[in-house]
Amino acid sequence: MTESGTRIVIRHLSGSKANQIDQFDLAGLQEITLGRDPKSTVAYDMQRDDEVSRKHAVIRVHEEKGQYYFRLADLNSSNGTMLNDEQVGGECELLPEDVVELGKGGPKFSFDIQPRPVYLPARTRTMTALDPAATRLVTVPDAGTEVGATAEHSAAEETQQRSVALTGATVAKGPVGRTTILRMLSDERRNSRQIWIAALAAVLVLAILGGGALYWHGQSVATQLEQQVNAQALRSDAIRTEAAQALAKQAGLTPADIKKYGDATVYIHNLWQLYDRETNRPIYQKMTNVNGEMLPAYVRMNDGKLVRWLTLDNDKDNSYKPVGKDHSGSGFVIGENGFILTNKHVAAGWTSEYEDFPYYNWTRGSVYGVGQPDRHDTERNVNLVHSLTDWVPESGGYLFESGRPYTISNGLRDFYGRNDLLTVQFPGTRIDINATLLRTSIDADVAEIKVDSTQGLSKLDLADDNSVQIGEKIVLLGYPGVSQETIAVQKSSEGGQIRERAIYIPEPTVTEGIVAKMPTKQHKDSGDVTTFGTTGDTYQLDIFAGPGHSGGPVLNSSGKVIALLSLVSTSAQNVSFAVPVSYVRELLQPQRNASP
Repeated sequence: MTESGTRIVIRHLSGSKANQIDQFDLAGLQEITLGRDPKSTVAYDMQRDDEVSRKHAVIRVHEEKGQYYFRLADLNSSNGTMLNDEQVGGECELLPEDVVELGKGGPKFSFDIQPRPVYLPARTRTMTALDPAATRLVTVPDAGTEVGATAEHSAAEETQQRSVALTGATVAKGPVGRTTILRMLSDERRNSRQIWIAALAAVLVLAILGGGALYWHGQSVATQLEQQVNAQALRSDAIRTEAAQALAKQAGLTPADIKKYGDATVYIHNLWQLYDRETNRPIYQKMTNVNGEMLPAYVRMNDGKLVRWLTLDNDKDNSYKPVGKDHSGSGFVIGENGFILTNKHVAAGWTSEYEDFPYYNWTRGSVYGVGQPDRHDTERNVNLVHSLTDWVPESGGYLFESGRPYTISNGLRDFYGRNDLLTVQFPGTRIDINATLLRTSIDADVAEIKVDSTQGLSKLDLADDNSVQIGEKIVLLGYPGVSQETIAVQKSSEGGQIRERAIYIPEPTVTEGIVAKMPTKQHKDSGDVTTFGTTGDTYQLDIFAGPGHSGGPVLNSSGKVIALLSLVSTSAQNVSFAVPVSYVRELLQPQRNASP
């Protein structure tokens, strides 16, 4: 278990994210992916950070006996990864205050842990000593001088000339005696010692001055943090005003309308886990060490079908990964008393396809035969793994023993999901409110949740019909992870200890686009031909959207909700898909004869 509040802090030093800070709670964190892929944990700008590959590097988190350590690995990027100006090959240790550069001349960031554990010091810096250059002059003896005399005379003259070079004294020509030579050597040694003592004294003075500078810098940082907290409200208002002005210019809506739409768009945080209905115990995915990398384990059944190695026992180590997800999304208020709409995959993730395979390039894993403890397939490219990507957790699966690929019961087991955390945060506030999942659609990616509120809430109105046209202007509101974030640094005294934490203050991002394509509803043609759309009954939008936008409202020029954003294309920019509001009306009409 980590100390409460312990987190990874990434300070961006250059690139499109310069002067921004990303923070990640260590609790349950296994890795941080870096790249221009929008699904990366730290996603870089697709245009401005062109030195960065789509999947550039990864920071892996390991725990041993309650202590954490970190490893940095390059994911075969085009331009490589630098750690403290040295090329990263394979995996290498990552320590606090290390500087990582994604590609030569690419974005840089510093890595840190706050609060800093005592067992995790920063990397020791090395300093090279100053090498004073010695002036060496070599004389050539006269041809008529005897060999012994030549050697003695040359040594004396060389020493004399070195002394001249060091002291600047003038030496008279003529024979030099043994006493003079010894005195000159002693003077030279004394001068060298004085040079080294002076150099060490200078280093000591610099260290003292540096320590004092760090102390005053720390005091200055504390003052700046306090000033930042006081300035957050002003910055928040400024951001909302700019967004309102931009939307008014683009969509022709009034600033008052824009403020109302923004106030009704909420940030949703969700943490869910999968459970076995028979035992009510959490379910885990078994992991296997393959060439130093933890990969998911699979079991090939007797009929050749490949299934996940799911188990109820995790043995409290790193070989088992909970089946669940910690993610965020968007939503919007439709009732003044706290009713909110969002995506089904945001509020009830177990009802949608489980997206854990991208971290393993869709095909990497380790396969065992059912009832055969020895792994018979150690290749990283495993056949049929891609066929598991459409698994919906609530559809159930096989359960195996934790240490052997033996099923613990005959046939499939019934699974169910549960939200361990579901909170809603309104724009411009630091407080998150617990929410309750009310219902989900069986036909589309739509869900309804509710919060208890003591005040009347601003809400959005749904479009009365489905009269949407290709090329129609639309506006999208939501909280994509790539947008600039507003952070408040708050100090508090808890149990006699001064704690400091960063709090996210949500402000919706406003984006303009058009409807690019109408939905293709599934229908049966003549014979056995069935026509359907690959993304379901959804609008295709020409608009920028990123991870975190899911569940955000799509508004027409009258400010009415015509759809909910549901899916973002990873292969093309400005291509996304939204669920028509007709499915919302169906969800809100539980009785057959009730009015919509």
